[in-house]
Amino acid sequence: MHWSNWNIELKGIYVVALVLTSVFLSACQALDHINPRTKAYDLKDDSMLNSSESKNQHHIETLFNQQNIQGVFLTYDGKHVKTYGSDRTRAKENFIPASTFKIVNALIGLEHHKSTRYEVFKWDGNKRSFDSWQRDFTLGEALQASVVPVYQALAHRIGPTLMQQELSRIQYGNAKVGDEIDQFWLKGPLEITPDQQVKFVYRLAQLSLPFRRDVQQDVRDMMYVESRGANKLYAKSGWGMDIEPQVGWYVGFVEQASGQVTAFALNLEMKNGDKIQQRKEITLDILDRLGLFHYLR
Repeated sequence: MHWSNWNIELKGIYVVALVLTSVFLSACQALDHINPRTKAYDLKDDSMLNSSESKNQHHIETLFNQQNIQGVFLTYDGKHVKTYGSDRTRAKENFIPASTFKIVNALIGLEHHKSTRYEVFKWDGNKRSFDSWQRDFTLGEALQASVVPVYQALAHRIGPTLMQQELSRIQYGNAKVGDEIDQFWLKGPLEITPDQQVKFVYRLAQLSLPFRRDVQQDVRDMMYVESRGANKLYAKSGWGMDIEPQVGWYVGFVEQASGQVTAFALNLEMKNGDKIQQRKEITLDILDRLGLFHYLR
C-alpha cells in the first residue's frame, strides 16, 4: 500500500476520533447540569428540560420547600414521565398505596361482579374512624369519601385467592397481598412506586387496562372531582397512617376538551396527618402552573 493511502486512512481515523470525543464531552456536560439525586430517572423518562420546564421545575421545588414537604410530583402524557419536587428520588421508591388502592379494589370487584357502582353498603352502627363515615355509602360515594370499611368489605368479598390472582395478572406494584385481606394496602406488604402509579392511572383514563371497558368507565367516573372550563379533574387521595414515616398520595388525571389526557401522581412524606389538605392544594397549584388545570386563575 502506498504511503499516500496510509495517510488518507490515518486522517479519516483522526476525524472519526475527534467526532466521537466531541459527542462524549457534550454528553458529560449535559449530565453535569442534572441533579445527581434524579439523574437516572431523567435520562430514562424526562425529556431534556427547556427554559420553560426549568422554570416549572424551580417553581415546584420551591413550592415544596416553602411548605416543608419532602415529596415528588409526576406527570405522564403517554409518552414522557416528568418529575418535579423536593425529593425526586421517591419516583422510583416503593410505598404502600393506602387508599389509592380503592381504584384497583373497585376495578376487581366490578369486573368479577362482587358489587356495583351504585350498591349501598349499610353502616352497621359501630363507631368508625371519622364521623363523616358513619352513614350508608354507595361504592362510588365511598371511593371519593375514602371510606375504608366499605372497601374492606369489598376486599373480603373478592377474597385473598382472587385478589392475588388479579394483582399478579395486572402487575400492580409488587402484587403482594399477604395474610390480611383487609389490611395489605394499608400496612403492607403491597407496595407501588409513584412512577408505576402515574402510568396505571393513565391507562385507566384511556380505558386500556385489562378490565372490561364498562368497568373501567365506571371507576373512571367514580374518580371525578371537578371541572374548570372544559377541563375535568379525576383523582383519588391516599394516606398511609399506620406506617412510619407516613405517606400521602394524590393521584389521577386531567382530561382536556380536546380529549388529551395527562396523568399525575403526588407522593409525599407525612407526619400525623399534618398535610392532609395540602395533598390536593399543592396538586392543584402544580397543575395550574403546568397549564393543565387552571385552578388559580
